[in-house]
Amino acid sequence: MTRMRKFILSWPVMLTAAAVSLASQVLSTSVHAGSVSSFYPDLGEDGWSVDTSIFECSLIQQIPNFGTAVFYHQAGESMRFYLRSPNSPMQEGRALLTSQPPRWRQDLQVRDLAYVDVQRSRQPVVMDAAQSQLLIAELGRGMVPTLMRRAWFSDTESVHVGISPVRFGEAYAEYHQCQGNLLPVNFGQIERSTVFWATGQRELSDEQRAQLDDIVTYMKADPAVHAVDINGFTDSAGNARDNLELSRIRAFAVQTYLIEQGIDENMLTTRYFGSTPQFRIVRNEQSAEDRDRNRRVTLRLHRHGDDD
Repeated sequence: MTRMRKFILSWPVMLTAAAVSLASQVLSTSVHAGSVSSFYPDLGEDGWSVDTSIFECSLIQQIPNFGTAVFYHQAGESMRFYLRSPNSPMQEGRALLTSQPPRWRQDLQVRDLAYVDVQRSRQPVVMDAAQSQLLIAELGRGMVPTLMRRAWFSDTESVHVGISPVRFGEAYAEYHQCQGNLLPVNFGQIERSTVFWATGQRELSDEQRAQLDDIVTYMKADPAVHAVDINGFTDSAGNARDNLELSRIRAFAVQTYLIEQGIDENMLTTRYFGSTPQFRIVRNEQSAEDRDRNRRVTLRLHRHGDDD
């Protein structure tokens, strides 16, 4: 069940004089001297919203007249940060990411953190896990991470977009707890899974069981998954009849393991095809690597809503 909470801001984040001065110093890569359009959270109206589930975690701040700032972590993936805006005023290119002090800490210095790519899209800025952690560290210090970039509609206007640290710690604690409870994989990673087999192998290895355990964990957590197709295949080496039997053994080894782990047998449809040429990944095997790719059992998960 997804859960959302909101943490309200209690003060406005204002652009410092130092920020305006700094903007004029990075004309070639970030902004031009001139007017500044600033986008920061409003007083008492917008804060950090935490959206939690075992499938994904989101930490969101509304930025009036711009859009939202989002820390997002999907199960099985790395965390990322992005800005979402229906019509971003930032020009495509590279923005300067700075760390600004809040109004009551003018004793702290403005710091340049990095240059960040800007795209003309509804997600104009996307940062990877390392850059996201940098933002989190600055927010944890009570600083105001701010992106500076020239406006797409004017060479003499710059755009500053900042996120507020007010009550960030409380919201981040819940977000971080959500991250620890995420499933090991997401549906996209297991929807079409392949279990590869060694030559002559008939029983599941520990590594294969671990792969299937991730699928079982997801299936138990997502009631929308209603069916699984299990298909067994071999390479072309050896006798066709023996290969058909080997593919049957392997496919049912997977089926049996899933049932042992608590998956409803009625959800499973198991078939086997041996070395039938039209089902090989590599039709004309020329090497051991080609045969390795063809020795496999595939699983195809079906989820309500996705099959429509």
